[in-house]
Amino acid sequence: MGKKSKKRQEQNLEKKDTQTDGISETVEERFKKLLKVMSWTVGICFIIIITLPNFDFFLLDITIKIVYYIGIFNLLFFLFLELFGTNVKRFLSKRIS
Repeated sequence: MGKKSKKRQEQNLEKKDTQTDGISETVEERFKKLLKVMSWTVGICFIIIITLPNFDFFLLDITIKIVYYIGIFNLLFFLFLELFGTNVKRFLSKRIS
């Protein structure tokens, strides 16, 4: 098996550094806060969905349905942001700066 050259590894590191240079720190911080809020929202929604049916009141079905759709929407949007995070950050850096 061949040995990997240090020159090739250094070039890969330089490419990664130049790709992230276009994203400002404010965009990075806002993106992290958005992801944190969305993950907490998804968690809280599904905890509410699990625990709320133990109580009995007349708006239970409607409330659970609304919370469920909020949680699913946030989960799908969270998945989208995780998959296309760098592209979204570049778009936000163009809009914010």
